[in-house]
Amino acid sequence: MTVMIDVQNLSKQFTLHNQGGISFTVLDNVSFNVSSGECVALHGTSGSGKSTLMRSLYANYKPQKGSIWVHNGHETIDIADAEPRQVMRLREHTIGYVSQFLRVIPRVSTLDVVMEPLRMKGAERDEAEERATGLLERLNVPERLWSLAPSTFSGGEQQRVNIARGFISDYPILLLDEPTASLDNHNRDVVVEMICEAKGRGTALVGIFHDEEVRSKVADRLIDLTNGTETE
Repeated sequence: MTVMIDVQNLSKQFTLHNQGGISFTVLDNVSFNVSSGECVALHGTSGSGKSTLMRSLYANYKPQKGSIWVHNGHETIDIADAEPRQVMRLREHTIGYVSQFLRVIPRVSTLDVVMEPLRMKGAERDEAEERATGLLERLNVPERLWSLAPSTFSGGEQQRVNIARGFISDYPILLLDEPTASLDNHNRDVVVEMICEAKGRGTALVGIFHDEEVRSKVADRLIDLTNGTETE
């Protein structure tokens, strides 16, 4: 299996400028890797740095120390030290991200929101629409909602739109931040199936799963950020 993500000695601090410049460390010398076809779950107590690490993997946060090597098929790039244009290219073609919250442009339809990542990669509209409608149907988003802006939807409906958007492009790397948190049992099981299918295609996944049952079904390894251990 190809190592898709290689995190080496990653450290992240935050400085509270409005509180006298106090600094505190969230991540301290974190190291692990993720290969194609496996799912690694980030585990730990509240405040242990799971979300900070996830955002660092997507280059939303820049660490003070360490590297995050990402394999994109042609080369390996340290996303912790990459130029903005490199980060944007990786996000378009290599790294997908399903966050807990759907952030979209107001008044853009659900169908267009879901299609966007595939369209940005150059797919024709017909191809993107076929893929998007299939995902929305699978995730039980009613067709009457597809032409509406998802900002008006319930939390569970928004999360399913978010998942469809994240899975539409078959990214080699997929980051999942509590993908089933707002879902009922049936839709949770659908998402578990989708994650397992992505692993079967060779996708490397990193996820935060507070639902222990979901975590046990999809995760091959746990990275416990509370004490820095790794378990299978």
